[in-house]
Amino acid sequence: MNAIEREYQYIRTMRPAAAKGDVIAMYNIAAAYRILEKFPLSARWYKKAAGAGDGNAMVDWGYCLQHGVGVKKDELAAESMYRSAITSRLITDYSREEARYNLAVLLLGKPTPARREVRRLLRDASADGDYPEAEALLRSFNTFNPMTTCICRRYLRPRLAKRHCPVHGPRGVRYIQSTGV
Repeated sequence: MNAIEREYQYIRTMRPAAAKGDVIAMYNIAAAYRILEKFPLSARWYKKAAGAGDGNAMVDWGYCLQHGVGVKKDELAAESMYRSAITSRLITDYSREEARYNLAVLLLGKPTPARREVRRLLRDASADGDYPEAEALLRSFNTFNPMTTCICRRYLRPRLAKRHCPVHGPRGVRYIQSTGV
């Protein structure tokens, strides 16, 4: 059995639990569809899991909305999802940091960004030192040095992001080594 067949088998196995309301099953089905690059199906399952209260799914659903991955782009809804994820009790620290980073990037894209909030979000996202993209953006933000922001998923560089990310995409520039990223 190859990797694609394994993902489809996993989806078939998890569907009954998801149909009964198992949020973890919903989230895992969404992740399997993302791996299979079935982005509309992935987004639909992230939305279901987010609606059931899963903070990790809220981050992924917000990312889909922010960048138009499998759904129509809706930055206002993405902002709402990230804020819900940050305050959620059912979220990992890793995903909470990612929600803070993505919300900061979203706010920076607005005509008049809320500078204090962006700084706080980036500081909180990089507090434990394991989110180099947030640290680099915070340094750049604090020195008023414009920086292109990475929209890839944290530590992952899926083909979709490589095509669209301003940092890692075909015309993007790689992070400079001096930033420590």
